[in-house]
Amino acid sequence: MKKLKITGIIFLVLIFLAIAGVSGYTAYYYNTYVDIDKVYPGISIGDMDVGGMTMDEAEKVVNDYVSSVKSQTITLEAGEKKDSFPVTEIGLECQMPDVVREAYDYGKSGNLYERIRTVYDLTETARNYPLTFAFDEGKARNKIIETEKTFLAKKKNATIKRKKGKFIVTEEVNGLDMDLDKNADQIIRELSKNDWGPESLVFPLDYTEDKAEHTKKQLSVIKDKLGTFTTSYAGSASGRCVNVANGARLINDSLLYPGDTLSVHDKVSPFNKENGYELAGSYENGTTVQTYGGGICQVSTTLYNAVLRAELEVLERSNHSMTVHYVKLSEDAAISGDDKDFKFKNNLKDPVYIVGSTDAGAQTITFTIYGKEYREKDRSIEFESETIKEYPPKEEIIKDDSMKKGKKEVEKSGHTGYSARLWKIIRVKGKEYKREQVNSSYYISTPKVVRIGTKEEKKEEPKKTEDSTKTGNENSNETTEQVKTNTGN
Repeated sequence: MKKLKITGIIFLVLIFLAIAGVSGYTAYYYNTYVDIDKVYPGISIGDMDVGGMTMDEAEKVVNDYVSSVKSQTITLEAGEKKDSFPVTEIGLECQMPDVVREAYDYGKSGNLYERIRTVYDLTETARNYPLTFAFDEGKARNKIIETEKTFLAKKKNATIKRKKGKFIVTEEVNGLDMDLDKNADQIIRELSKNDWGPESLVFPLDYTEDKAEHTKKQLSVIKDKLGTFTTSYAGSASGRCVNVANGARLINDSLLYPGDTLSVHDKVSPFNKENGYELAGSYENGTTVQTYGGGICQVSTTLYNAVLRAELEVLERSNHSMTVHYVKLSEDAAISGDDKDFKFKNNLKDPVYIVGSTDAGAQTITFTIYGKEYREKDRSIEFESETIKEYPPKEEIIKDDSMKKGKKEVEKSGHTGYSARLWKIIRVKGKEYKREQVNSSYYISTPKVVRIGTKEEKKEEPKKTEDSTKTGNENSNETTEQVKTNTGN
């Protein structure tokens, strides 16, 4: 654009000549700088210099600017989370549709002197037509609150699952909360003061964070097999097979962080059909009875042995009242109502994860405890069952007068009782380094019950023969003949 600089003297001369109408230069100046079909130099719209532009050219510049403003985005931030939406969603519009016409018409009215004076003044003091934008506060509030809600979250700890031999760990989620209305009010106040340049708008939100207690980083250390144990339930009745598998399922996927404890009773109860159990044999007062959950002690026993091999801290363990067939003496861990439970604690610095499974074909149950290996490679452990004393079953005789004298029936075979203990043997480089007693157990003996018959047999008396009375008829003669024949032997 060409800037016109005119000294005060020249200006007065021009005014004089224009009034007098005698100067050809006046006509030239008028035609060149005043009587033009353009916006006068020195005029801007929204800080955009449109001087010297035709109305169409200025219109395009302004429209392009308005479009750039309306293409802005509003970004909300809460910590590392961000979400954006276009300003058009809050109803942003330019409030000066005729601003180009106003800029174009400026200085084009009045007499010759006034118009020349206007052009001159513009060379000293530029004139700007600001662009005013407005938005719909209702739409803005709704959109801001809608976006804020995407940030809200309840905290979730990281999770771990073992599938097809691999661990799958999910990321933790930190909880996030905020005052939606308070944030919306603050943003609307800032938007109301905005000059609406073409740059994007970013608004940090006030929020509170509730961090997850357990993270993916913590769980990612679970890779090593710390302890595993398998027992067989081959030959068990169908109900018992169901119960063993159900117990393994209920404990499977248990995760214990440092300091956490696990109660087998709490994990597998209640013992009813609704919780997946069937009737099967279990010990009760020295006898075997049918109960829902019969066989669940094999589940706790198998887990107990895995825990021992992982060297976690055992808090509570009880032996059965009588011996069981699936482990050696003192290797069992019974659970029974509120009286007996198997509890243990993760006393390590890292979390542990428990996998429980059954093999229906082989009829075996296995528990494996995974974590971060913390023991020296040249150190190993093994366990040894020691029988201290044996208590043979006594024989209990029951006399039964409903049975033939001398007949015997074994009603109960009886159980041998034992006192025993379990040893933990620590080896370093294959040599025994230390021997520790793990537990001691006492199993009752139950008597052998024999039922003996005492019923005496009665001797049969000889039958008396009576003479038949002759009747003189045909039948009586036949009878007499028969009697004669019999008594003659």
